[in-house]
Amino acid sequence: MSAIANKEYMPRISQLDSMLLNNEVYSLIKNQLLSAVKYIGQSFITKLEPEIDAALQYLILRNTVHKERSSVGQQLLQIKYEDTISPQKLHSYILTLVLGSWIRHRTGFLTYTFTKNNNIKDIANHCVSGFETVFRILQVVNLLVFLQRGYYPTVPERLFGLRHVSANPGNVRKISYTYFTRELLWHGFAELLAFILPLINVQYFHNVVRKLVPSLSENNSNTVDEPEIDFTPQTRCVICNRRPILPHNFGCCHLACYYCIYSSYSSDPLLSCPLCGHKIENSVQIVPTII
Repeated sequence: MSAIANKEYMPRISQLDSMLLNNEVYSLIKNQLLSAVKYIGQSFITKLEPEIDAALQYLILRNTVHKERSSVGQQLLQIKYEDTISPQKLHSYILTLVLGSWIRHRTGFLTYTFTKNNNIKDIANHCVSGFETVFRILQVVNLLVFLQRGYYPTVPERLFGLRHVSANPGNVRKISYTYFTRELLWHGFAELLAFILPLINVQYFHNVVRKLVPSLSENNSNTVDEPEIDFTPQTRCVICNRRPILPHNFGCCHLACYYCIYSSYSSDPLLSCPLCGHKIENSVQIVPTII
């Protein structure tokens, strides 16, 4: 009750939402940075990815948490750290996050650089693994305590005593719960589409639409009784409308790619030529064309 009565108390959901927004902002900035330097070479970027992550994370936190006492996600939700927290403590918090993540990714490289002893390497790897296990256990315990008391959603924040307070007491949050509900529904709908679409026979509907839409070259219907096949540089696949790859004939004077004709016939046994309407009775009619 005392926490609720405190006017500086921040809802748990707002504190957790700010963490999610921070991750989204970091992902967007990192993707933009990688797309800007992609022509340097993927191998170069991959080798320096831990350093890129550390530098980018430090710059973001330095210009948000250290200067404004709030991250990007916290600013959107009108949250900040208490004014009584010193800048030195905020800077130590930033260095702990950045260096901790960098050391976790560079443990193998550091041990290989400073020593050739395999025993020392194994000890270092076991120490890092043990530390990660302990840290994850602390995260679970801290989450349970946070859900009960409503303060310090992460272990580093509890370690440095960084408590969230409202940047504008009395004002509502800029991002409403309706926005997050809509985002959750959209992501769920996108996952449903990703699961259902591969089960739909898209090629069948594509062939039906092509039958319903009149052909732009109606004169081709006069060539049904002309089985002569003329393969020229201008010849196009009747399905993908590109130059045929491994051209195959199926009983009329038109050609199609090997993959196009077999995939279309497999998805629609009643397939007919989109140009002249010749019906393919069986797969025996589909034969390779000698160029």
